[in-house]
Amino acid sequence: MIAPMDRVEILCLRSELLAMVPLLQEQGVVHVEEVSLALENHPGFLHRVHLPEADKAELAELEQLHGLIQESLPLLTTKPSQDAISTMGRALGDFAFKARLKQCHSWRRQLRTLHRRKLNVQDNMTVIQNYGRIIEAITPLLIGQGVILGETARAVILEGYNAGALEDLQRSAIAEVGSTASFLTKKLDRNRQVMVITHAPNQTEALSAFLAHKGISVLTSPDRDACGTSVDEVMKKIGTRVAALQADLDEVISQLHAFADAEGAAMMALGQFIDNRIAQLHVVDSFAQSEMIGVVHGWIPSESYKALASKLTEQFGNKATLTKLSHKDVEHDRIPTLLQNHPIFKPFELIMTLMKPATYGSFDPTALMATSFIIFYGFILGDAGYGLLIVLIGWLAKKKFGHIAPLRDGMTIFQWMGASSIVFGVIYWEIFGNFVEHAIGGTALFHRAHKTEILLYCAVAFGAIHIPLGLIMGIKEGFAHGHKKHAEEKLGMLLGLSALPVALVSATGYFPLGTAIGYVLAAALACTCVFYLIRGMGGMAPMGAIEIVGLTANILSYSRLMALGVASIAFADIANALPEMMGGGMMGFVIGVPAALAVHLLNMCIGVFSPTIHSLRLNFVEFLPKFYEPKGRNYEPFRKEMVW
Repeated sequence: MIAPMDRVEILCLRSELLAMVPLLQEQGVVHVEEVSLALENHPGFLHRVHLPEADKAELAELEQLHGLIQESLPLLTTKPSQDAISTMGRALGDFAFKARLKQCHSWRRQLRTLHRRKLNVQDNMTVIQNYGRIIEAITPLLIGQGVILGETARAVILEGYNAGALEDLQRSAIAEVGSTASFLTKKLDRNRQVMVITHAPNQTEALSAFLAHKGISVLTSPDRDACGTSVDEVMKKIGTRVAALQADLDEVISQLHAFADAEGAAMMALGQFIDNRIAQLHVVDSFAQSEMIGVVHGWIPSESYKALASKLTEQFGNKATLTKLSHKDVEHDRIPTLLQNHPIFKPFELIMTLMKPATYGSFDPTALMATSFIIFYGFILGDAGYGLLIVLIGWLAKKKFGHIAPLRDGMTIFQWMGASSIVFGVIYWEIFGNFVEHAIGGTALFHRAHKTEILLYCAVAFGAIHIPLGLIMGIKEGFAHGHKKHAEEKLGMLLGLSALPVALVSATGYFPLGTAIGYVLAAALACTCVFYLIRGMGGMAPMGAIEIVGLTANILSYSRLMALGVASIAFADIANALPEMMGGGMMGFVIGVPAALAVHLLNMCIGVFSPTIHSLRLNFVEFLPKFYEPKGRNYEPFRKEMVW
């Protein structure tokens, strides 16, 4: 449901206005709005609150610190725990700008120095390892040649040379250097190849001049410590150098981890403290004041009114008062929307954040959407084995990352998805496909692999319930909020949609009250449908009639629930058959079992994403647009973001 909101005004002595800011932030329930002014800076009227010079100077200092902290935090290699941040936050003590500035500069300097060192080591390792791979590639070319690389042989890297261009290069080299030069090539990758040019000792200068003229660089060692007189010696030195660089890299990574462990919590705590203080100094831009009083306007949940009034009285006595303002004339899309659902449905509010919030005073579809989403998901995947793994993954993720609210809610939804799959998996008797059925037997309550026709009927039945329910909600919302024409349009579509199955059932002779009565009822529904479409849409009524046909197609589109489920069964059953398909015995065990596990893993990954996407689509595209008005704005109270 959408929580009732009160529009409130806080009046206080002007001298107490800035002192009220920390209390409002601590309570964290007021969605602050800008106080409207009659005349700006006119004597006798309210005017904007301007920070004292001391606070302006503090704001400038805090924003400087904020910039330094934001530069440094992404460089932390490990994130501190919430408990460590809370402990450091409580120990912050007095805030001395110069000392904090010096500390922030020190943190940034140390982190940037360590990261530069890390990047330099990684770059050096990459370069020398690439050099080693090239030397290793040309080693077979030099065997039995009796040449020394760098003295009587040169290695060059050629990019983009086809066979013809390579032949032209060799002919030009022979013409310049002499016929004693020979060429050995090896492809490195699609566009690059290495060429080794052997030559007489007296041809060194001529070859160097030729290569320079052609713009071809000779392969040289990027590291003096990796030079040698033979290829074996070079490769040995490269190995030694790479090992030394790896040791340097391990050391700098260790230092980065040590720094994060020692200073990370303090950095994040200070960052949160600074963010909250900056928010305090900025929020006064929305306040107003006169010579005697200060004014704050905002929105709070109705249930929080008494607690906030009590806190104001406790701290300020009769120097401040909280009053409700009428919001009868305030447009609903200006009132902040706060969702308050039962704990079971609360996590599914995360899915609703994919759209703008509902308009205040309208219907919150979270519970309906959550129910249909979970049922659709389980109906599609329907495997108890996969479902159990999904529940386990969700539990492990919540245990590790549960302090992050969006992730915690997401993993709770993930667990509900797994639980739904378990329930349907028991009904279908599918546990990793037909694995358990073949292993221990048992009878399914409903074997969907053998009854796909009934499964299709069930899927379409979901649509026959889901889409009319959306229309009913649209009718209710339209009349409730004075959108009579929209409500009548939806009513006409619902009646027209109802007339079609009545006519079809009557045509088959199965209508309970008789065929004639069925036809009469269908005709009555159709006529009433036309009446309400004309009332709601006027000259566009024919488009409404076409939309009814589209709604019928939309109901039939729910057959995807059946098709996706059958595809999942096929994958799982193929996986279980792989060991036998590989011939059974040792071959089936060694090759078939790993292959089966791989296919099951692939099927489970598909089973996580595909049913999720299609279940969301049926809700967001087919259901919610019938009544949902995403024109609200989020409730964003002024509050502390610190965890201590």
